[in-house]
Amino acid sequence: MVKKSMKSKSKRISLKKKYMVIKKVKEHNRKKAKEAKKLRLSRKTKVEKDPGIPNDWPLKEHEVKALEAGRAEVIEELKRKKVQCKERTTLIGPFKRIWLRSLKSLMSY
Repeated sequence: MVKKSMKSKSKRISLKKKYMVIKKVKEHNRKKAKEAKKLRLSRKTKVEKDPGIPNDWPLKEHEVKALEAGRAEVIEELKRKKVQCKERTTLIGPFKRIWLRSLKSLMSY
């Protein structure tokens, strides 16, 4: 059996081949972009704006108060999650330091 060399194959290629590959890749990417543009994949969908509550609506004040209450609940929930995340990171901090110290002491042996 013939032994294979341990050296890796050279990555040298002729410039003609190199530029042909670059040209093909460029053309392929251009075709993909053209298809995506045709199918409207890259465009964002427009979000329809809320028209609001008309002034002549009989229970407008009641609706506005309900919307405000809903918004306040969402804001409270976000604040609560932020506080919980902060507490979690403050709890992990000391334990992580203890764990690193014990790991360093084990490595010194």
